[in-house]
Amino acid sequence: MLKRTLAYWLLAIILLVGSAPAGPLAKPGFPNRPKLVVVLVIDQFRYDYLMRFRPFFGKGGFNLLLDGGAVFTDCRYDYATTITGPGHATLLTGAYSNLHGIIENEWYDPLQHRQVYCVEDPSTRIVANRQGSSATPGFSPRNLIGSTLGDELRAATDFRSKVISISLKDRAAILMGGHSPNAAYWYDSGAGHFVTSTYYEPALPAWVEEFNQPSPAQPYCGEKWQALPETPGAPGKVFSHFEPSAGEPCPDPKFLGWLNNTPYMNQIELAFASQAVRSERLGQGPETDLLAVSLSENDYLGHGFGPYSPEVADTTLRTDRYLASFFADLDKLVGLENVWITLSADHGVAPSPAFIREHQLGLGNAQVAAIRGAAEKALVAEFGAGPWVEDGGDLYLYLNRETLKKRNVPESKAEEVAAQAAISQPDVAAAFTRTQFLNGNLPNSPLARMASNSFNPKRSGDVFLVLMPYAVPVSGMTGTSHGTPWNYDAQVPMVLWGSAFKPGFYATACQPIDMTATLAAALGLTQPSGTQGTPLVPALK
Repeated sequence: MLKRTLAYWLLAIILLVGSAPAGPLAKPGFPNRPKLVVVLVIDQFRYDYLMRFRPFFGKGGFNLLLDGGAVFTDCRYDYATTITGPGHATLLTGAYSNLHGIIENEWYDPLQHRQVYCVEDPSTRIVANRQGSSATPGFSPRNLIGSTLGDELRAATDFRSKVISISLKDRAAILMGGHSPNAAYWYDSGAGHFVTSTYYEPALPAWVEEFNQPSPAQPYCGEKWQALPETPGAPGKVFSHFEPSAGEPCPDPKFLGWLNNTPYMNQIELAFASQAVRSERLGQGPETDLLAVSLSENDYLGHGFGPYSPEVADTTLRTDRYLASFFADLDKLVGLENVWITLSADHGVAPSPAFIREHQLGLGNAQVAAIRGAAEKALVAEFGAGPWVEDGGDLYLYLNRETLKKRNVPESKAEEVAAQAAISQPDVAAAFTRTQFLNGNLPNSPLARMASNSFNPKRSGDVFLVLMPYAVPVSGMTGTSHGTPWNYDAQVPMVLWGSAFKPGFYATACQPIDMTATLAAALGLTQPSGTQGTPLVPALK
């Protein structure tokens, strides 16, 4: 009996030893980080573009992400300032303007009596070549409050991870990159070159200067912007064609101006991004690297033609083809099995006033100057001669502090009068005062909540304006804009692609601030300092 018991125990030990892993035990829950994370942002890209134009997409571009990624069909910003600067800051900080401080592309500073650009920094200089900086003032993220995903990734790896941010727009590249990236590059449209500032590097790396020479625009000389055969509504249509004068060299400033208004700029930018992966050996180091790319051209053309135009349709289809080539480059250089990709946008866009009026959706044009004029008139009637409104646009009114002091008028009272005057205008849906924000006396409404997420007490104005749906702050009928809390501006794509994510379409409500929260959780990072989003758990494996 004893021998049989000993035999059983010996057999059990042999079976246990035989089934044990040959190497060290895996740590439960330890993140399996990729070699490279690519954060792809398309400026002014509505969610419905992915669905409307999907029948015309090819292989390997958007369909790569839609077929194999976690696609959230109801992702909307929960703030009221759907603009480029705030949107890019929001995506990579996981916070809204009330925390990251980027309230607009530029805002009025009453102390300096001037507009402040969101990434201005007079202590820096533009770097356009290998010889060093120029005399032109540069840009930096000094106005951005708090950390980004890239900042947390760099800190967690003792700064061994590389973080590089690229866009045609300086503000997009800078605000995505955060405070401590290895580099941020943007496009100087006048020179036709990619540049940076002394905040990042004292001189351009050799690979950037090589890409810039003789000019990224050179291969497009003689080209015309002609719609693809598949473009709905305008197959093969020539949208624009640059015709140089006799003896005019190419590319010259005139040609660069033309090229800047074509979707070819997305192709140039993605070629630059591929070269960054290759030259900086992104995804080849000991730690996870991060590449943030914002495609700006969709915004430029969207402003000019509107979301239901054949020009936007063709730009979307061409973006699809260019992304397919970019993803193929990533596969060759890093291996797509080693890459996570996210896709989102900084904002959507309203239809053009012509479209709005044709289909009787709303006013069409917002009369921004009339709103400011109504506030000034009401303040004069209530308190005497001004000037009362020192600055104002389609988001804020800033009151004149000298007039308030001179007339001995409490700020809260003047704000209230200005807000009531603004609300009396047909193109204003709501107006909230600084005092309401600071005292917590906002109404219990979705608009008030979104306005509160946009309000930063150190930078915001005295009266916050929300325009009516389909009241667009442009003067013409064919152009359009964005910047409101309405869903045509607020709803954007949210796609998570890679080994950490469960493919499928999710009707779960989400916000763009959830992107960074999800990536940080999947990478095992501390959330950026102000992150308000939450990980999209249903999409995580």
